[in-house]
Amino acid sequence: MRTIKVATDDANAYYNIVSRLKRTHLRFSSTSPGQPLDPARDLVLTSKEEMSAFGGKAVAIEELNEDPLIMEGQLLSRLLDESRRNLLIGVDPGSRIGVVMFYGGRELGALTASSVDGVVDLLVVVASEVPHSSLSVKIGDGEPRSSLRLARLSRERLSPSASIEIVDESGTSAGKRGKIGATRDERAAVRIAFRKGVQFSDPERPRRNPG
Repeated sequence: MRTIKVATDDANAYYNIVSRLKRTHLRFSSTSPGQPLDPARDLVLTSKEEMSAFGGKAVAIEELNEDPLIMEGQLLSRLLDESRRNLLIGVDPGSRIGVVMFYGGRELGALTASSVDGVVDLLVVVASEVPHSSLSVKIGDGEPRSSLRLARLSRERLSPSASIEIVDESGTSAGKRGKIGATRDERAAVRIAFRKGVQFSDPERPRRNPG
């Protein structure tokens, strides 16, 4: 896989790029714009003003999303083969909603939210800004009303090709402590993400009698 190299002569741009990269899980190294680079091996990250120095084969930090989770996905999309750009999202519904996202088998990030609408808004942004070959959203069934609302909104707002599954989440809150710093809801979301679920089918809503 290609590696990320930060190349800029602008001190402010360098600080901005490195600070943002450190908020992701990505490894990178620094180089000088004057040093030879191999486009087949190196993904160059620079400032918009210095793009021309690389013949258009670099990525400008200004073109990437400010959210480190989305930014990491955007960079990984340039590092991974198209066949590996699989976006997998696990959701643990409840009063606190655990969410975890994987891209190409790597964790992009995890978070705990309190709003169903806010979670779906995030899924829509990630799906629209991170190039992917497939999208799978797996939602735990522990809170039926919340699960159903999450599934319905995801089905309405995400691409028809996206897979929306309802997963039996029994036992997902138990087990090992998991990743340091992860909440209980985020750890449950990880387990949900890797369980086989049932494709969501919105039950028919009862029709109202006229009059």
